[in-house]
Amino acid sequence: MIMFKINQYLVLLCFFFLQSNLGAFAQKSASKRITVSAKNPRNALNLNTNWAFFRGDAKGAETVNYQDKDWASISIPHTMRLEKKHNGGNAIYQGIGWYRRYFKLDKQNQNKRITLNFEGVQMNCEVFLNGEKLTTHYGGYLGFVIDITNRVKYDNNNVLAVRVSSENDPLTPPGKPQSGLDFYYYGGIYRNVDLIVTNKLYISDALEANKIAGGGLFITYPKVSNDKAEVTIKTHVVNQTKENKPVLLKTTIRNKEGVEVAKMSTTASFFGEKDFLQNFTVLKPKLWHPDHPYLYQVVSEIYEGKELIDVKTTKIGVRSISFKSPTGEADGFYINGKKLYLRGANRHQSYQNIGDAASNSMQYRDALQIKKGGFNAVRASHYPQSPAFLDACDEIGLLVIECEPSWQFFNKDSVFIARTHQNVREMIRRDRNRPSVFLWETSLNESPTPDYWAKEIVKIAHQEMPNDQMFTSDDFFAKGRKFYDVSYKVINEDGTDPMITMPSLTREWGDTWMADPEKENGLRASRIYTEKGLLAQCYLRQNALNGSMLEEEGAYWDHARLDANKRIGGYFLWSYNDYTRGTDSITAFSGVVDIDRYEKFGYYQLKAMQDARNPVYGPMIYVASYNNRPDLDSVITVFSNCDKVRLYRNDVFVGEMTRKENAKTAPFVAAKGGSPYFKFRTNGYQAGELKAEGIINGKVVCSHAIKTPGEADHLEIEVADRGINPIADGSDMVPFYIKVCDKNGTVLSNKNALESYQVNVEVLGNGRLIGANIPRVKIAAQQTEGGIGYGIIQTTNQAGDIVITASSQGLKSAKTTIKTVQYQGEYVPDGDHAKWDEEKETSSEQSFSNKTKSEALPPVIKLVANQVSFSTKIDNKGLENILDANPSTLWSSLKKDLPVVMQIDLGKKMMLQGSKIVWGKDSDWYTYSLEVSEDGAKWSNVFKEIKVSGQDYKPLLFKYENIKYVRVIILDVQPENSKTAIKDIELYGVPM
Repeated sequence: MIMFKINQYLVLLCFFFLQSNLGAFAQKSASKRITVSAKNPRNALNLNTNWAFFRGDAKGAETVNYQDKDWASISIPHTMRLEKKHNGGNAIYQGIGWYRRYFKLDKQNQNKRITLNFEGVQMNCEVFLNGEKLTTHYGGYLGFVIDITNRVKYDNNNVLAVRVSSENDPLTPPGKPQSGLDFYYYGGIYRNVDLIVTNKLYISDALEANKIAGGGLFITYPKVSNDKAEVTIKTHVVNQTKENKPVLLKTTIRNKEGVEVAKMSTTASFFGEKDFLQNFTVLKPKLWHPDHPYLYQVVSEIYEGKELIDVKTTKIGVRSISFKSPTGEADGFYINGKKLYLRGANRHQSYQNIGDAASNSMQYRDALQIKKGGFNAVRASHYPQSPAFLDACDEIGLLVIECEPSWQFFNKDSVFIARTHQNVREMIRRDRNRPSVFLWETSLNESPTPDYWAKEIVKIAHQEMPNDQMFTSDDFFAKGRKFYDVSYKVINEDGTDPMITMPSLTREWGDTWMADPEKENGLRASRIYTEKGLLAQCYLRQNALNGSMLEEEGAYWDHARLDANKRIGGYFLWSYNDYTRGTDSITAFSGVVDIDRYEKFGYYQLKAMQDARNPVYGPMIYVASYNNRPDLDSVITVFSNCDKVRLYRNDVFVGEMTRKENAKTAPFVAAKGGSPYFKFRTNGYQAGELKAEGIINGKVVCSHAIKTPGEADHLEIEVADRGINPIADGSDMVPFYIKVCDKNGTVLSNKNALESYQVNVEVLGNGRLIGANIPRVKIAAQQTEGGIGYGIIQTTNQAGDIVITASSQGLKSAKTTIKTVQYQGEYVPDGDHAKWDEEKETSSEQSFSNKTKSEALPPVIKLVANQVSFSTKIDNKGLENILDANPSTLWSSLKKDLPVVMQIDLGKKMMLQGSKIVWGKDSDWYTYSLEVSEDGAKWSNVFKEIKVSGQDYKPLLFKYENIKYVRVIILDVQPENSKTAIKDIELYGVPM
């Protein structure tokens, strides 16, 4: 059982901060889609409900009279197929899906402008209305707007049909085939859909307008200080009335309480479109900062005479950022003139079972969890993320690196290049007004892009945001030092600084691509196993944070020594959440939280990096133990940011340590303001209670206790709403955990790996358990992991009670009730259609898997070091490492040695059936050839000059007879400072 006691004053401050922002979220959710009134001529209607869906292709499904009576009834956000929790190795659905939505619009809208706003459809889609094709959209991470004014029928049925494809498309970024991708293309209409009604004189949408540095509102801050802030607002207004009309733009800036702090009115007569440029001064502004994320509202009103024609409200945060000190030194990150050390994490937008298709509230809960975990920043890897997530970052204070869609792929085709350009333009247009977005990663992550592409993409970014607040980023030795404003990995392999004038961040650290979580000794850990792995992950990460550059210590040289680097602006841990991916069947257990967002030990380790006296975070303490491993739990690890920590075992005092004396265990971590973990060595293991107390100024301000789990007794249900009440809008979601507990309420965490209990879950009332009737995904009947199960409920459109019941054989059942809040918005009226049943799987086609059967590998040819030689004088130190089947060891040589020709004598003639090379660095690119020979004189190419990333380490199968010699020719390694490095080589075959 967990017990927390926190200093009252600090808790009140933290509570006020979070509650004020949760209140803002609840209000926003309730009023996001504003109903028509005399005071509000812009109407955003909810188009998330009453959709029909079919997985697969369906000829003629765009036509009005298509028979869809056998389709499934679904709501948006939606993924084309629910998936198992652990679905890695290209096992998810990848293909076609069709969506249909019937709707009616009243004739009173006949003289209005009608648009559809899709926030995200993965990956490519075709949109039809009443059988007519409206558009084809490419790419799944940015929204698009369609004008249907002249195509919609009034007081009659309309049929909106969307054909979605998540199939591989090398012309659409990221472009990489899903089987080789480090995340997934979860297909579907997975973000919100709205229908917008305005007059034909209106403020444009920045994405629809498609104007460089224009469209919608573009808000900048030429000068910012505590005394005053200059605010410049460019507003794009469109007049489609076919008349040259006098137009009044009235812009008001209001504070959080709604009080006007600045206003301006501008009049112009025009037909077509016009940019209004207005300059404001806000006196004594409350500046936006992660610790006090103050938001103003810009209210833009269009009048024709005295009639209000359009209104748009935009939240803004007044702030200035820089990567250089006031004296011009590139020694960190500055916001509003003050240095801030960035402690960030990388986030993937995927969730258990539902993939990327999560409601706004789920996005907000992620942001809250990241913030409460001691982070003040997040890297939106590797694509622009949901507007709802970024709204949360604006509101609760998380700085964001926004990333162009990419991962280890570049295509020289002009179509692909044009789409990368458009992605950058659109992500900047969508999010340029957000105070949270501070860095634009306009580079293709770990991809071998040419100079001409990098130069052009940086130019495009600065075109779209032509001021001193646009900062672009890439790896230093990729294209960073040549073209970009900020670089990652600004370090040489010997630890020296290659360019002290280049601003520096570390985009990823704390993970290794070859970790084996089953061994519980690496950087990937899960509650599926035991506390041993969870602790090992923390120990290794502290080594890295404290400046280690050694792989065996959990670090790497290009992490730039993290807290030991005096000049670095901050870091971004890989990763916030566990995730699955196409390239590997094993879940990437790199997160500080599970795929289901349940916190690991590492979450609290990073939480201890924040100042206990900062009321946004406050004091914390956490005992990193389940106290169920006699071989481990005589040494107890505690995370705390307090001045002093005490530990008790079964109410007996064990010891006390001060933060000051503990700083010597990781001096660089402490010097940056963080708190190294405390290790208490007891006199031996005892089952029972461990209790730690955090002390500040001589007073106990927080405590945490855990108990050794006893026998399983009962289940408990925890609704993980994080203070956000679910809304009865037919598409909102709320997650919950099922916990296997002993009689004292202690969760039965694993003592041995893979321990599990089967639990059965039922949801009744005004909500449904997502996936309840799809046995394949194992939700209604599931196995716990580390004593914990999980589910997600989707609300109905009727407010009321949702009842969750959980049972397990031999244990007392659990039941809890959730109350949903009435939705205050307005829906697009439903049309006439057949009655559809809830989504289920009834055929082999519906259960189709994209995963192909893995081919059994031929036998490995046994080799020893003296069978390997080089054609030139290259240091063969460590050569034995490439044959030891141990990916934690390697052989390397300097780049100047290229080309490296490595020859392997098989000893006798073999039927050679395949090869596998595990390269030294996952983010490096290697160009190599593989040749074979019968006699060592005449050679045949198996592969010639192929270029692969370090992640491409799967076996390649082929067949050559009578082969005695194999030659690996390494021609090039990128980026430019990389070295030739191989962890393992395996050859497959049998004697002739």
